[in-house]
Amino acid sequence: MAGETRREYRAYKQALLDRFGDYREKRYAEQDHLFDPDPRRYHVFRPEYADRNVFSPDLAQLIERGRHRWLADMGSSQALALSVFGTLLNRGGLALFGEATDEQGRPLLLDIVLEGRPEFEYPVRTLRESPPTRVDLFLPWAQGHVAIECQLWEVEFGPCSQVDAGQCGGSYALQAGHEQRCALSGKGIRYWRYIPELFRWRADADHIPCPIWKAYQLVRSVLAAAVDPREQQVWGYPVAVLVYDERNPFFAPGGEVDEQFRAVQAALQGPATLKRVTWQAATAAMAKRGGYADLLTWLDDKYGIAP
Repeated sequence: MAGETRREYRAYKQALLDRFGDYREKRYAEQDHLFDPDPRRYHVFRPEYADRNVFSPDLAQLIERGRHRWLADMGSSQALALSVFGTLLNRGGLALFGEATDEQGRPLLLDIVLEGRPEFEYPVRTLRESPPTRVDLFLPWAQGHVAIECQLWEVEFGPCSQVDAGQCGGSYALQAGHEQRCALSGKGIRYWRYIPELFRWRADADHIPCPIWKAYQLVRSVLAAAVDPREQQVWGYPVAVLVYDERNPFFAPGGEVDEQFRAVQAALQGPATLKRVTWQAATAAMAKRGGYADLLTWLDDKYGIAP
């Protein structure tokens, strides 16, 4: 199954790369100066032209705290997120995203009433990481905050950096050289301060492997939504949302990413919820309402994403 998924993914990614090539030829003919000169990176804009990678260049101004380093790459999920959500926000259509149906066929978010400004590349300071980890879009909602994580051609959720750095062996258990079960906790980072309030994972018991090792990015999104930045405590009815491409084989039912998502979702307890929706379902909601034909055409031309 793993080998088959990898083969399917290679075909999926190549189809996207081919689409990017066609999009460049159609939209930027004879404008090679905008792009990376390396022919292998024909789908990457030069850094100074990264704004061209979103639906409307002025949308890049919505990022207040520094751009994502891959924003110039046509495969950037952050550029896709900014294009879709930035346009919805500018046109007063954020409620359309809430009307998109999740995997159960239910509206994703009902009665979105913002209390504050939405923020792209939102730094999650409540967890005390340095530098602070970020979520693609943070919505300060009246009933509980919403953290939105967007994916396109990624093959996994971002894993815990402590394992890659050799600071942890992948288990939530006492390890050589550490006084606490989690290397993050030993550095004053607060994942396990809040996890027991939101998940069925006890902080005073071993977990082998650590439940947040490979699902770190998902767990982070839940915590980002759940911990109020003003009061530093779990508040309201927070929602973490994953937006992904239904064509990506790694996100297909039964795949590794799907299993990780379901495991995190099943472990939730208390007020937080974790939901997911496809880009295709989001475009279907926009097409049904109307008024977004220009964005829908652009999404189809560039990514092949259509209702």
